[in-house]
Amino acid sequence: MPIANWKTQSHNLVQSLLFANPHRVIRMLVRNDEGRRQERSEIPAPVLRIYETDAPPERMCLRTIQCVQHMLIPPGHRHVQELHIHPDAEELVVVMSGSGTAILDGESSPVTAGDVIYIPPDTEHEIRNTSDELLGVLFLAAPVGEGLTRLAEAQAADSAG
Repeated sequence: MPIANWKTQSHNLVQSLLFANPHRVIRMLVRNDEGRRQERSEIPAPVLRIYETDAPPERMCLRTIQCVQHMLIPPGHRHVQELHIHPDAEELVVVMSGSGTAILDGESSPVTAGDVIYIPPDTEHEIRNTSDELLGVLFLAAPVGEGLTRLAEAQAADSAG
């Protein structure tokens, strides 16, 4: 009899896209084997990535924020498969429960429930659970710079047509 729970999920994460913007304008870059930045979506993944999916239509309602995402990170795991960069977005991470480590541009800082982490644009980052309990986090990402320009263009196209 097959049995599954959160521990058997791909990457051992429990995550949900709570709200999203109908326009995907934020880029997600990772370093490839040569150390150059590459679009994450160009690299095959064993699962559909949450940032590549839509929320139900009634929750695709955000106008300026790209997405609001909730995640439970198990002990010993991280919120993404690898360090990544959003060159055109800033991000807030609200630690809802548990504790762990935030790594921003190679600098590690302990985080615990109640902390809010600001991730500036173009900052390589990840959140790791370094505790023995689930780490609950809420991510809010908003476009800036080129991302904001792409958002304005997409919204103008919607209005025009």
